[in-house]
Amino acid sequence: MTGAVSSDDGSTALLGLVAYGELSAFSQLAADAQRSPDLGGRAELATLAAVEMDHYVRVRDHLADRGVDVLDAMGPFVARVDALMRSVGARDWPEALVATALGRGLVTDLQAEALEGLSGDEATLVREVIDAPGHGAFVEARIREACADPQVHARLSMWARRLLGEALAAVVAAFDAHPGLAAVVEGSSEGGGEEAAAVRAAVLKRLKSQHNKRVSALGL
Repeated sequence: MTGAVSSDDGSTALLGLVAYGELSAFSQLAADAQRSPDLGGRAELATLAAVEMDHYVRVRDHLADRGVDVLDAMGPFVARVDALMRSVGARDWPEALVATALGRGLVTDLQAEALEGLSGDEATLVREVIDAPGHGAFVEARIREACADPQVHARLSMWARRLLGEALAAVVAAFDAHPGLAAVVEGSSEGGGEEAAAVRAAVLKRLKSQHNKRVSALGL
């Protein structure tokens, strides 16, 4: 590998986090595909996993063009992301679908926030990842089917809210551990501590609002 990546390099830190997030999403979707009760569901989630792997490869190649090894860039985030994935591990197929729909939505929202602090090739890459084909109507339709059972509906509603809490806690912890990353997302590199805190609070508020809109759209 090329050596340690400075945590003060906000764009590299962000791309390292994006890369490991995409790699983790690929692994989780591939595993969740095996939970599907039918072949159609397995094929759909396997296709989504392939999209996430394509995202990972694109970020990896972009970093390589900058002389940065993707393994170095991802390294600082492995333990934190793995802990988050364990904390929100789905127990069954319906929970996996909710995690797919809402988890990806939160990641996309965070990436969109980061665009304000990025420029050039980094901004273009993140924008293209956000605009890439999403999880589509399939996941939403399957969630609605599962929610026909009132008990499942109640359980998934609680699950959706837990996902938000765990994800926001992970975002705050990542910001605290990597000031450069926080500066990119918050756009606060020139502001003082109070200003940065206010911007961070606004970012988290927007993430929560967007998540709640998705929860409502799913009928949860």
